[in-house]
Amino acid sequence: MATSRTIAITGANSGIGLRAAAQLAAAGHTVLALCRDAERSSIAISAATGNAQNVRIVQTDLSSPTSIRRAADEMKAYGALDALINNAAIFDLSQKTAAFTAEGNELFWATNHLGPFELTARLSPLLAAAPQPRIVFIASKGLITMPWLQIRFDQLNSATGYSPTKAYYQAKLAQVMTATSLAERVPSNVGVSCIRVPAVKLDSARLAAQPALLRALYAPKNAAAATPETLAATYVRAATRSTPQDGVYIDENDHAVPIPRSARDGAARERLWALSEHAAGDVEWAW
Repeated sequence: MATSRTIAITGANSGIGLRAAAQLAAAGHTVLALCRDAERSSIAISAATGNAQNVRIVQTDLSSPTSIRRAADEMKAYGALDALINNAAIFDLSQKTAAFTAEGNELFWATNHLGPFELTARLSPLLAAAPQPRIVFIASKGLITMPWLQIRFDQLNSATGYSPTKAYYQAKLAQVMTATSLAERVPSNVGVSCIRVPAVKLDSARLAAQPALLRALYAPKNAAAATPETLAATYVRAATRSTPQDGVYIDENDHAVPIPRSARDGAARERLWALSEHAAGDVEWAW
């Protein structure tokens, strides 16, 4: 069997994250499952992994800096961390008006970008202690349909012009930009990748929870979408590969794909990095 690793994954209680956690556990890796609702997640993860003893749940709310810092402190007990998969994200199309965290950050931006950024930074010392650390971010193939999308730097926490779709894809663009910037900052033994996830079949429970109109509209797309199991295998390969990845931005088949237009702008990436660091309390990275 391949060398056992310690791998953290956010949003490990449903969808692709749950399947990835199960695949990693079945392969003998120690899985740190970072989930917002620890009790509910324990039930789902236990069922998916057959009560595997190599899975630990760490309560983590990515919209809350306090929760992220507490989770990072808790994870120090596990020593070196071989990989981090930033899988968790929210995308609620029924949320027609902007919601904000206690810190004043727009909820999608806080959960889908600022949270993964701060978590990665705070776990970077644990990752740096591993011989071949791997850091995985998740973006969306939907960005292809928005070639002119840019980060709204001056309106990140504004309710003006809000839509759940815009908020979601802006945060996903930020993940591509962060992965690209981080890959330029880390030493050669650190692998950084961002997976361009295509449409994925929704779990039956999640699909049933959608309004009737959305269920009807999503049905054809869901039928043609990739399975969570297939995409989970992509996550697992990115987190456990021993050889360098060809390119930072990859598709579900591990092939390098062009990064979005806005992510090629070095000045925009530096601006995003600076404001993300500030939002994270100017946390010090290991690299």
